[in-house]
Amino acid sequence: MENGDTLLIDGIQNEVDPVLDPVLEKQYVMRGKSKTLSVQEQDITLNDNFNMFLFTRIPNPKFSPELSAKTLIIDFTVTQTGLEQQLLGRVLSKEQKQLEINLKALLQKCSDNKKALLKLDEKLLLKLTSSTGNLIEDTELVQVLNETKTSAKEVANLLSVAEQQTEEINTKREQYRPTAIRGSVLYFCIIEMILIKWMYNTSLQ
Repeated sequence: MENGDTLLIDGIQNEVDPVLDPVLEKQYVMRGKSKTLSVQEQDITLNDNFNMFLFTRIPNPKFSPELSAKTLIIDFTVTQTGLEQQLLGRVLSKEQKQLEINLKALLQKCSDNKKALLKLDEKLLLKLTSSTGNLIEDTELVQVLNETKTSAKEVANLLSVAEQQTEEINTKREQYRPTAIRGSVLYFCIIEMILIKWMYNTSLQ
C-alpha cells in the first residue's frame, strides 16, 4: 500500500476477512497531504497508485450485499452463447480467415461512419445555438447546414452498403455455426461432469 503496488488476493470465498474492511470501505484519514489508513491497529500511509483485486474461482459466488456495495464486481464467467461466438470466430480464422478480416474491417468502417455523423450533428447544433439574429441571413450557418446534409447522405449510403455486406458475410459465417455450437456444448459437458464426481475431472485440452 505504501509503495503503490498492486495487490492480488486469490482464493476469495463468499465472505472476505474483516481485516480488509478499512481498505474496502476507504476509511482514510488525511494527515497533511498524505492519506493514512489503520489496518490491524497499524497506521499505513496510502500511495494513490495502490490497487487491490480480490479473485475467486467459485462459479456462482453468493457475495453479501455489503461486500457488493464495497467492491466493483466483474464476472468473467463464460456463458454457452458467449463461448459459441468466440469459437465461431476461431473456426472462421482457420477456415475462412479473409471472411473474418472483412467482417472486422466492415464493423470498424460502420463505427467510424456513425461517429462522423454524430460529429456533423454536433457541429450543426453548436452553430445553431451560437448563431444570433436571422438564421436565414447567416451565410456561414447555411453553408454548415448544406455540408451536413451532403455528408449525412454520403455517410447514410456508406452505412447502407456496409450493412448489406455485413449481412452477406454473416450468412456465410452461419454455415460454420454448428461446429461452434458442438464445441461450446462439449466444453460445458466436460465442466459439469466434475459436479457429478471428481473422478470425471478431464483435461480440456
